[in-house]
Parts: sequence; structure tokens; C-alpha cells
Amino acid sequence: MKSPFTDGEATLHYEKKNIEFRKDMFSAIQFYYKCNDTGEEFTTTDLDEINISQVYNQYREKYCVPFPDEIREIREQYEISAAKMSEILGFGANSYRQYEAGDIPTVASGRLILAAKDPEEFKKFLDASKTIIGDKEHERFTHRVDKLIKGRLENPWDDLFTEHIFNNARPTEYTGFRKPSLERIAMIIAFFSEHVNRLWKTKLNKLLFYSDFLHYKRSGYSISGITYRAIPLGPVPSEYEKLYIKLNDDKFANIELIEFNDGNYGEAICAVEKFDSSLFAKGELETLEAVVRKFGKFNTKQIVEISHQEKAWVENEPSRGFISYQKYAFELSAME
Repeated sequence: MKSPFTDGEATLHYEKKNIEFRKDMFSAIQFYYKCNDTGEEFTTTDLDEINISQVYNQYREKYCVPFPDEIREIREQYEISAAKMSEILGFGANSYRQYEAGDIPTVASGRLILAAKDPEEFKKFLDASKTIIGDKEHERFTHRVDKLIKGRLENPWDDLFTEHIFNNARPTEYTGFRKPSLERIAMIIAFFSEHVNRLWKTKLNKLLFYSDFLHYKRSGYSISGITYRAIPLGPVPSEYEKLYIKLNDDKFANIELIEFNDGNYGEAICAVEKFDSSLFAKGELETLEAVVRKFGKFNTKQIVEISHQEKAWVENEPSRGFISYQKYAFELSAME
């Protein structure tokens, strides 16, 4: 990094600080550059975003304020515009759109949005706003809500099973403050399938780990929302066997049992659909590409051995504990 003070080199530093936000204190890793010539400190826009996102995310988690992914998903399930959602929930005209873009709702507004996630509760909001949105739209939205209610009654276990796979269904420090998504995970597997010769399950577990933790290190968010656990073979998705079975059952991925010359078997994972880059942000794609450049040609044993050098694994393997992104992503040693 070039120093803006002398045009010489600047070095990246970071330290843990306590930061106040909305009358509460949060501990976060704060990044800054230091000019090698003058010792003066400075930040960039990218560093500022990483620094502040850590605080915002902890605030959302502590006070159960929904994250942008959740806010957008709640609206999209009803096939309603952001402006109309604001009307129905009694917000300002542009409020819902701004919340989806990253503005943090008040605790009261956040809980109102979370309540709207339940179709039966949202139906009450629709009825209360009928005079505002008009009979025609009220009827159209109610029809959509009734379909969702019926679908849940017909498949009551699907959501519960998915939540069990992820351990944390909502964004937390153990999901990298992202809501886990089977569809996104399937697309990440599709990316690796197109860039790695044979995607063995154990290697895939490590590729997923490094992708998520590297991206958190770079942005303050994971890519997939997966919760990871430390086991003897390294860091892995906490319920990876159930995850891959679910992906296979839902036709997102295929599990192939392959026999070796010595009579043993290995499991390879293959995506069903081609990778769709439009589902990912530019920074997410750059992270996935970086992981492939680093580990794409490594065999399973090599990447397992490298993962055993990570502080995230060393400190959590004895208890097979969950791995905190906030605590360990910035200590990632194998990736920049």
C-alpha cells in the first residue's frame, strides 16, 4: 500500500478496540495503515467498511435486529415491492428499501420486520393496511400469503430440517453474519466443480471453510452462512453429512461413491447446475477465485495438513467446538 503522505510504503496493522454504537459498547478488530516513513496512520474506504460492519453486525445479533439478507428475503417471499412493504408495515416511504441496502432499523422496527416473516402474522398486517393499499392489492397479496400458509401446512418439517443442518438459521458470529442458503452453497460447489478436477468431500469442506473465512477477513461477512466445527480432519461445516444429503435430495448436488484400487471408497460431490456468477458480488467471486488459485491443485491430505495450522482449528478441535468468524477469521494464516 502506498502512503498518501510520502508516496512510500505503508503497512497494514490491526488491533482490538471497544467501540460505542447506539449507547452500547462492542469489541471489534480495527484495521489501519501506518506510513513506514512518518508513522502516521490512515484508513481506506474498504477498511472503514470492514471496521464498522463488525460493530453493526454485533449490534444486530445482540438486539435481534434482522440483517439485510433477511429483510430482503422476508419481502421477496410475498412478491411485494419494498415501497409497498413500507406502506404495509407503517414505515416511511423509502425505509424498507434502505433497510435492505444496509441501514439498521430500530429495535422496534426490526422486531416488526421479523414478525412479518410469519405469513399468518403478515396477513394481519395486510388486513390492517387494507384502506391504505386498496382492495385490489389487498386481495392479490392475501392470495400469495394464503399459498405460503398452505405450503407450510403441507410441508411442516422442511424448514425445521434445514435449520437443523445449519445449527444457526439466523445470522450470528458463527455464520459470518450471513443467513445460510442451500442455493448459494450449491452454486459455490458448482464453482469448485468447474475448477477442481475431483471434488472430494473432505477437500470440499476445507475449500468452503477457506472461502467463508477469507471473505469474512476481507469484508466482515461470510459467503455461504455455514457454521463450522473443528474435528480431527480439520474445520468442516458443522453438519456436513446432513448438508450434502439435503443438497442431494433437493437435486442441488450429486454424491458419487468411488472405489479405489485398495478396495476403499471415497465420496465426491458434483454440482447439478452450472455456476451462475450473477448470484454473487464481485468481492465474493474474487474470494472464490483466490481459494482455487491457492488450493485447487492440492490433494486432500495437503489441504487437511494446512488447515491443521490454523488457530481456528487448533483451539477448537479438542472440544470439537463451533468456530467463531469474528474471533478467528482475522487470524487466518494460509490466505492473505
